[in-house]
Amino acid sequence: MPIWRILIFLGSTFNLLTGQQGERAERILLNQAGYRPGDRKIAFIRTVPGDEFEVMNLATNKPILNGKVGALGINDRNTGDSMHEIDFSSLKSPGRYQLRIRETSMVSPEFVVAADVYDVATLASIESFYYQRCGTEMDNGTPWRHPPCHTADAVFFDKPSEHMDVTGGWHDAGDYGKFVATAAVSAACLLSLHELHPSKFVDGQLSIPEAGNRIPDLLDEVRWELEWLLKMQRRDGGVHHKVSTKKWTGEYLPDRDPDQRYIFGVSSAATGAFAAVMAQAARIYDHFDPPFAQRLLRSSIHAWKFLEANPSIVPSGGFRNPPGVEGGEYGDTKDEDERLWGAAELYRTTGSLEYHRYFLTRFKQLGGMTYTVSWQNVQNFAYYSYMMGPREALDNDARAFIVATLTRYADRLLGRIEENGYRHVLGAEEYYWGSNSVALGYALDLIQAFRILGSARYREGALDQLHYILGRNPFDQTFITGVGDRPVKHPYHQFSMMLRAGSPVPGLIVGGANKNGRLRGKVLSGFPGKCYEDNGKNYYVNEVAINYTAPFTYVAGFFSSLAEGKERVGSIGGR
Repeated sequence: MPIWRILIFLGSTFNLLTGQQGERAERILLNQAGYRPGDRKIAFIRTVPGDEFEVMNLATNKPILNGKVGALGINDRNTGDSMHEIDFSSLKSPGRYQLRIRETSMVSPEFVVAADVYDVATLASIESFYYQRCGTEMDNGTPWRHPPCHTADAVFFDKPSEHMDVTGGWHDAGDYGKFVATAAVSAACLLSLHELHPSKFVDGQLSIPEAGNRIPDLLDEVRWELEWLLKMQRRDGGVHHKVSTKKWTGEYLPDRDPDQRYIFGVSSAATGAFAAVMAQAARIYDHFDPPFAQRLLRSSIHAWKFLEANPSIVPSGGFRNPPGVEGGEYGDTKDEDERLWGAAELYRTTGSLEYHRYFLTRFKQLGGMTYTVSWQNVQNFAYYSYMMGPREALDNDARAFIVATLTRYADRLLGRIEENGYRHVLGAEEYYWGSNSVALGYALDLIQAFRILGSARYREGALDQLHYILGRNPFDQTFITGVGDRPVKHPYHQFSMMLRAGSPVPGLIVGGANKNGRLRGKVLSGFPGKCYEDNGKNYYVNEVAINYTAPFTYVAGFFSSLAEGKERVGSIGGR
């Protein structure tokens, strides 16, 4: 068992034994995973019982650094909190520490300073996808196990007498649906991380059945999802939108789910996203399994031909749930972004001018970077992939347009961060379902700005979002299971809830604050940034999803030190 897995298990057991629920004393808020030596280190307090802080070295129990608490409070409009800053960036020596306010009882969680502080969270988040696997036995020597599930997927919704093998893939979220839109974006995040830092990911890092096959475990795990996506493609190249039930009927262990699952119709948005991620995967797996890579590329091209034969959105107006079907729609009224992403990835993989011409005639129509990447908005993936290509393969006008719009967009995000007390990027209107994934998407965008434009300001902005997710937030907890002094303990995750293993599957990201959440009509707060509770029944704020975890994996993985990988700044085509 990898050593990081032992650390996660021991940490989960400790948190279970010590509690961490109920009323909590006010503490200094910081990143509970820790800090890299050279990074800026900012913590916050909301009340000021004293004006001086000190950093205690827990190995010697002696202070090694002291300073003044920021006197001027910053009002955070999204939470109503007044934030006082503690800057301890001069702490660079590796070790285990705690912040304290002098002559008071106020302390921070214990934290470490080390180059590898993000490694455990990165690997836990990757392995969490293994626990989302559908159609197979789950047993890797941990408490989180179950017999094979959903081995008879599924019948066609419009022809229930007919069926097709769509077993496999990942359960999308806290329940057991499977959706092409979220699958493609999640796989793309993981593949993009590997493509950017291939040296960080090796065989044997995870507790999965494929460990030991000389292929990086990350790619083994993504392949499980890619194999399912391949099954979702129709003979004419179109891709079915989703596999799900008609209605939610209750909470079950995966192998005891009684509900009939249905295959729903083809959509051009799903087909475009499929074409993109298959083309991306083809060039990555070509280094490890050329026949599989060729299969992926053929499927991508086949999907593209379907899009060419159907230039208008399919179905008309975009996918909608049929009458009588509830939840999990993932409807999309436009498919131009998926088509652009597909063209960009196919151009990078094949070098064919056919795809380049398509990209060049349409890249301005979507306006450049205006909003973060998500299952519904993938145009940024198209631009970023294009810029990753060799400089000589890029059109000068397209490159200049992308650089200009990315600069404006990223600078706007930095402005938001400076205005918010927690240095969180979200605006008040963005605390909706899955708000943590929005913030992590913005962090991914800021990493691209750092890569392409070269300014460290963007990297720092991305780190601010990671600090928020990992504990520097109004709730003094991490939003990832199994990581940190006070991790999420009660995610809406049916497997974890019904298994009752003592702690949830580690490495899962929950949705976060949601001003629209109304579980049993209850309003959690008048402030959008405080509309959250660690409640296993409150799926509005505490459900997990693969497309929440995947951008976290990208961001944490970028800053990790796995296999001594190095950050690539100003990549080819970028500067």
